[in-house]
Amino acid sequence: MKGNKKLLVIAVLVLLITISFTTYAIYKSSATGTDSVKAAAWVVKVNNTDIVANDTFTANDITWANTRIGKNDTIAPGDHGTVNVVIDATGSEVDVDYAISIDTTALNNPNFTVTAAPGNALTGTIPYSASSMEKTVTLNVVWNGVDNDTANSSDIALQGQDISIPVVVTATQNPNPAA
Repeated sequence: MKGNKKLLVIAVLVLLITISFTTYAIYKSSATGTDSVKAAAWVVKVNNTDIVANDTFTANDITWANTRIGKNDTIAPGDHGTVNVVIDATGSEVDVDYAISIDTTALNNPNFTVTAAPGNALTGTIPYSASSMEKTVTLNVVWNGVDNDTANSSDIALQGQDISIPVVVTATQNPNPAA
């Protein structure tokens, strides 16, 4: 009888397991979909030169103060003026960060400086706008007239030369506009 009870219990368990699998169903479905999105436009010009396509631009002419010391379209110690750097990101579909760097070290003259004019910043963000995304940064160009042996030697070394002032404008997408 003991063997029959075990056999009966096993038969009942098998019957319960069979009924359980046939009674309950597992529903499963899947679907695949696609979507598309258009990449934002990136357009940046500096002084009307497309810097996305070209890696150089020309600065506008320097506007010299009315009391110019250098004559015949030249400059001399004591002259000062301004030059505008116009960053135009109109057409871009993102906020644009900009950074302007100026390197006058090649001049070997500590009395010749180029700095941001008061109220202007060498870094900033041009927020997205559907109509106009333009920022003008004014730079002061100053050749201080200092009278000492070191300054005089540095000043004389520049006479008759075309003075180039490397200005680098870097524009990048603002990757975190909320920050």
